[in-house]
Amino acid sequence: MIGSGMGRLAAIGRRYPVTFVLPVVLAVATLAFFSFAQHARDNVADEAEAMLDRARVTLDNWFDRYRALPALYARDPRIIDALAGDPQPGTLDPVSRELAAWNDVANTLDTYILNRAGTAVAASNWQKNQSFVGQNYAFRPYFAEAISGRETGFFGLGTVSGLRGYFLSAPVVRDGRILGVVVLKIPILGLEEALDYAPHSIFVTDTAGVAIISGNPVLRMTATGPVDAQEQQVIDRTRRYDLAEIGPAPLEVAGRWADGYVLSHAPMAADPDMMGTHLSLSRELEIDDWRLQLLYDLGAFRGRLWSVGAAIAASAVAVIALVMLALQRRQRLIDRLADRERDRAKLARRVERRTRELSTANVRLEAEVVERRTAEETLRRTQNELVQAGKLAALGQMSAALSHEFNQPLTAIRTYTENAAAFYEAGRGDRAAENLARVLRLTERVAQLSKHLTRFARRSGDDVTPTALAPIVEEALGLLAARIGRSGARVCVTGTEDVVVLGGAVRLQHVLMNLITNAIDAARPDATPEIEIDVARHGADVEISVCDDGTGIADETLPKIFDPFFTTKEVGRGLGLGLSICFNIVRDFGGTMRAEPRPGGGTRMVVLLRSVPAERLAAE
Repeated sequence: MIGSGMGRLAAIGRRYPVTFVLPVVLAVATLAFFSFAQHARDNVADEAEAMLDRARVTLDNWFDRYRALPALYARDPRIIDALAGDPQPGTLDPVSRELAAWNDVANTLDTYILNRAGTAVAASNWQKNQSFVGQNYAFRPYFAEAISGRETGFFGLGTVSGLRGYFLSAPVVRDGRILGVVVLKIPILGLEEALDYAPHSIFVTDTAGVAIISGNPVLRMTATGPVDAQEQQVIDRTRRYDLAEIGPAPLEVAGRWADGYVLSHAPMAADPDMMGTHLSLSRELEIDDWRLQLLYDLGAFRGRLWSVGAAIAASAVAVIALVMLALQRRQRLIDRLADRERDRAKLARRVERRTRELSTANVRLEAEVVERRTAEETLRRTQNELVQAGKLAALGQMSAALSHEFNQPLTAIRTYTENAAAFYEAGRGDRAAENLARVLRLTERVAQLSKHLTRFARRSGDDVTPTALAPIVEEALGLLAARIGRSGARVCVTGTEDVVVLGGAVRLQHVLMNLITNAIDAARPDATPEIEIDVARHGADVEISVCDDGTGIADETLPKIFDPFFTTKEVGRGLGLGLSICFNIVRDFGGTMRAEPRPGGGTRMVVLLRSVPAERLAAE
């Protein structure tokens, strides 16, 4: 069995030279790896350049925060007056208190003023053991520049505190005469926290190459190169710092990167005891000829490179294996072609038979679609007939009340007419005219009632058009006035003004009358029904709610109240079709209908219809 398999592989190797496939795959893998490596190097360089730019902005913003303060302090009248009298150290305690307050507000390390001799006559730390008051700083460049009329800055270690800081100074001038100098010492630690870009290192070197500001503590106050003799003299004269305490920075050039970048060995920001390879970049700064430098940690880059290299190698091995497998399977496929050819004819016959079956099923489905459409049309006509029958039934139920509604004004008309005739014969035309006016008003009332009944009894159409809601609610209440009066119900209507919905006037009136009638029927036997009809807009929809204060509907009954022939009324008081018909009418309008418990007792029936702008109704 094994010998047979090896023989087949040998035959495949003779027919398809694997020695050609293998070099091609390896060449493609090598090209892909070097292409990725070049792209990754470019990305690292771009990211390092962007990081260096962000650090420069951070540095500029930090110093700009304090740069204007010395000149601002120098214009304060209290400072000018204090220096105008050539004060001596220790005589300006009130000014020192003011400087201490300014120092706290500005979050600076120290604030002090120097007289023309360079001696501090007032300082924010005047009450501390290491007070600057009485100390002479004429050797500092910030004094020499400021006493000459120029605002300046200077980095150095405090001669009293020994703390690093950046000194900003400005001259105090009155009438063109320089009286002294205001000096601020701003903190460096906060800036170094902002420059902590671990695992990368950001640091600033001065003209001597000393890392005076560094986000990496290992590089702080170390020399990145030898200091020439001239620079040493400047450092010693200005007492910037003690060169004897400045050790060499643990940096070594490790080689060259693409596009002229330099590689350096430097301590890892995350673990200073370990050395790592970094991409070294730098920028010239406008501040005191400083240089901003970045050591971009390449550990993550090399990890990605190894991962991608391993993935490409694994992919190359997988491709070679797949090619070998494909060559094996090719022969097997050739062997199966004949079998498939035989199966094709069988499949063609099966497809032809299936096609005939599908054609028959398609004809049957088309017939079912026609039958369904016919059934839907019949259902729609039946629903309209049920609506019409419901309205006629409602008219029958209201017949006694309507008879009273007609008889009462007719009797009054007859009485007023007889009175008018009597007054006319008696020569009292004014009283006759008054009675005839009352007859006219009663006639209008009967005509209005007849108009409501005619519109209600009219067979509704199927059109869904913009319909004003207020007249529909008003007519529904008018038609049910007798029923409402007999029940003693109190009806409150709100929110119907200027509301237009999509629907049919007659069918929507039928829905509202059904809901109001149900609300009356739901009243407790020993209580006066309270019915609330509220209309509210919700975006593009209008919500119509009819609330009663009856006994409510049980939770297990709520899901079934819109089912045909389901009713909670007593036998003989309803067929259970009212809400089902209303539900389908609202659905035909493109709306929804639901029932929910009313807080405090009772039921809330909600009809949601699409809203139409009132101007569209006016246009139509």
